[in-house]
Order: sequence, then C-alpha cells, then structure tokens
Amino acid sequence: MLLVHVLAVVGFVRMPGPLIPVDVSSTPTLEAVLLPPPAPPAPPTPRPVLRPRPQPRPAAPAPRPEPHEAPAPAPAPPLATSPQGPAEMASGTGGEGSAARPAAPAPTPAPPAPSGGPQGGVDGVRYSAPPSATMHYASYVNGVQNPDGLIRWEQDGGHYRLAVETRVLWFRFAFQSSGAMTEQGLLPERYEERRRNKSEASRFDGAAGTVVLASGTQAPFPPGAQDRFSVFLQLVGLARGNPQRYATPGVTETFQVADTRDVEPMQVQYVGEDEIDTGQGVVRAKHFVRLPRRANDRRRVEIWLAQSLGWMPVRLRQTEPDGTQIELVYRGKEGQ
Repeated sequence: MLLVHVLAVVGFVRMPGPLIPVDVSSTPTLEAVLLPPPAPPAPPTPRPVLRPRPQPRPAAPAPRPEPHEAPAPAPAPPLATSPQGPAEMASGTGGEGSAARPAAPAPTPAPPAPSGGPQGGVDGVRYSAPPSATMHYASYVNGVQNPDGLIRWEQDGGHYRLAVETRVLWFRFAFQSSGAMTEQGLLPERYEERRRNKSEASRFDGAAGTVVLASGTQAPFPPGAQDRFSVFLQLVGLARGNPQRYATPGVTETFQVADTRDVEPMQVQYVGEDEIDTGQGVVRAKHFVRLPRRANDRRRVEIWLAQSLGWMPVRLRQTEPDGTQIELVYRGKEGQ
C-alpha cells in the first residue's frame, strides 16, 4: 500500500511538469490567451495543498478505527472469567463460554463430596468408643490417700457396661451404667448408684425418649442424653474421634444428664492442657471442667483425658461446696 501511495504521489507530481511545456510548444496562440490565466493559480495551489493534506489524512483515519476496536474487546475478559463463578454466568456466555462450561460443572460437584464424607459428625463431632479396659486409680480425700478406686469399662461394639468404684474413709461408693452403643455414642438403659448401704436406679427408654427415676417419676430423656457417669465416657469417645476439636480452649459440649433424681443440662468445657504427675511419670492431658449448672452451684467437677492412655481419664476431681476434694489419679491398667 505504501508503494502504491508513493507511485501515485510521484506520478501526480511529475505529470503536471511535462504537460505544461508540451502544451506551450504545440499551440502558441492558445498559450497566449488560455494558458496564462489558469497556469499561475494551478501550480501554486495544488502543489502545496495536495502534498501535505493527503499524507496526514490517511494517517489520521488509520489510527481512529484502532482505538474504537480496542475498547470493544475490553469487556470480553470479564465474560471469559465469569464462567468460573456461578453456573448462571457460564450459561450466559457465548462461544467462548462453551469452552469454559465443562470446567465450571467440574468444581461444583467436588465440594459436596468432602462435606458429606465424614459421618456421625457435625462441626467436627465424631464418636470413637475406647477399647475395654480396667483402670486403677489412687484415691485422695483432701490430699489424704484412701484405698484405690477403679474404672471398669467393657464394650463389644453393640453394648457397654461402665462401673466406677471408690472409697471415702470407710464408706464405699459404686456407680454403674449400662446400655447400647450407636454411631453417635452411648445410649444408657440403666443407671445405678450405691452409697453406703443404699441403692437407687434409673431406667431409660430410648424409643420412648423417657426415663423413670428412682422415685418412680417419669421425665423426658432426649436422644443423646447421658447419665451421670456415661457422660464422661461419651466425652472420651468424642476426644478419640476428633482430638483436634479440642485444640483451642473454650470448646464446650452440652448434654442432658440424668441421675437417680432428675434430668438437667450439663456443659463441659475444654480449658487447656496440663501435666499430671501420676507418681510413675508425668502425663500430658486435656483439662475439662463442668460449668456451673445454676447460679448457686458451687460443686466443681473436673476431668483430665490423656492421649497416652487412649484418651481415658488420667485424673478426676470433685470439689464439694464445703471445700472437700475427692480425687482419683491414674495408677495403672490391669494386664499391664
């Protein structure tokens, strides 16, 4: 194109040169009459005007369409990136969107898979029952050692039996819980307390969602509720199922808990890690505290769960309103 313009310009400039002398030599009379008036205006006006004007004019329109074409593709990038977001944007794209459409549905089914994968867990809650074990504990009352206590835990995958025994001075205390096991944890069927020479029991009906207390009174017993001691083995199973759930102090579990007299809510909060001296070595454990059940509740119950013991209790302590402390500290397992 440049060569054509050059040839046209050169030819256009050279053509008036030879035409003027040829016309002057051939017709002198006409030259005297006709040529002088048009000749002077013709050469000055076309030469200066034609030379500069045609050169800038084609150069000016050439860049003008280019900026107009540049903003036109500018909105195209958001259309190309939009299919990566909602499915509605992918369906609204044109031919370019068809290439992005197969990529858009691919990520959308992927997230539901991991979210539905973990079963029996909401917000990281999972239950994993500990294996059967009989554990012995040194027993202390206000720091004075008493006869050893024990926790006997038995389970076959479908049913469980839990027995806790301890002595305070010359009095024997025994607590038993038994029932079924589900993916969500323990489902108590019977709870019994033996204090000195007195025995009381509560019976649970999971299908009906009720409990019959020692007095014969019937009370609601919702799914997931526990008795006074099964709640601690329920907590053990939760720690085993997902220890990372209790990585930060403040995590709180809420239960409905029944004993032989009533049913009431119970909150157990993780407060941090401690090192427990068992007399045979130091064990690191997670410290849980039962929060006050009411404004004037001055009884404090604490439990420490140790990973080295399969998250079974390494220490239990109950502080009575009068300040009396009853404490169990892990001593060893049967068969070890």
